[in-house]
Amino acid sequence: MSDPRGLVGVGGEGGVGDSAELQCLKVASRQHGVISREQARGLGMSDRGITRRLASGRWAPLFPGVFRVEGSVRTWHQQLRAALVWGGRGAAISHRAAATLLGFARYKTKSVELSVTGTRAPSRQAVVHHVLALPPRELTWVDGLTVTAATRTLVDLAAVEDVQTLRASVDEALRRRWTTLDKLEVALQRSAHQRGVVALRDMVRLLVGGEAPAESELESRVAEVLEAAGFPRPVRQQVVRVRGGVRRMDFLIPGTRIVIEAEGYAYHSGFDTYEPDRRRRRAIGVRGYVVLPWTWAAVRDEPDVLVAELHQALASQGLG
Repeated sequence: MSDPRGLVGVGGEGGVGDSAELQCLKVASRQHGVISREQARGLGMSDRGITRRLASGRWAPLFPGVFRVEGSVRTWHQQLRAALVWGGRGAAISHRAAATLLGFARYKTKSVELSVTGTRAPSRQAVVHHVLALPPRELTWVDGLTVTAATRTLVDLAAVEDVQTLRASVDEALRRRWTTLDKLEVALQRSAHQRGVVALRDMVRLLVGGEAPAESELESRVAEVLEAAGFPRPVRQQVVRVRGGVRRMDFLIPGTRIVIEAEGYAYHSGFDTYEPDRRRRRAIGVRGYVVLPWTWAAVRDEPDVLVAELHQALASQGLG
């Protein structure tokens, strides 16, 4: 069974008469157009042959000892593959680059970031993190690239990200079932002395204690607007019983009867959700709650207006 990372130790796969050149091209075609010096040597390419190809421009260096072959498409994935080949066995795309590959909403980076277990000199082409180990349980594969899995990625992000972005990413991973609280707690125990884990541990404790994670990226943004404006942490998904039924409120401002409902287009654009959402809002209003709908566009473009309206609502209840 071949290593999905396509690293060192690839043997010839063609017929006996295949040239080293053809063998190298075959390997590179499986690695986003890149090949290492060590791989090329193993396929019968001499150092002189490698030097000749570099001099002619048929191969071009991407990382020390890792080359791009002529005709391959220059992509971010090619850079990531080259980084993995350079990093050697035990390397994995990690941190912000991993979050982008895994699909976390807040990450759209095109930087190269990886963790390595071996000794590697600093590189201008990549952000390199030296780690003691990357066991298989902490890894996954995306587009043929070795990537830290969601749980490990969150632990890594805790060391480099602000608290708001980290909390939104934790909520998203739980919402999309990429991880669980149990997995996060185990990972935190293994990483007890890693930088940033205190903030992540506090988040997990709140969630284990009953605080509901945000159910959408919009809810995460709403929470950040409230925090930036100096409001106390809202109560999420507070249950209220109305006419024999159970209703949940997105955000309840503590000590008030003011509710903020996050209304994102993706969740409220169809008839199937539109009517139930309006019935839920009316039912909450019947119990004396003031419901403020905060849409994605308003949160993005005019958060100050929303905060001002919230202050007005508080003043109307004698709480301003």
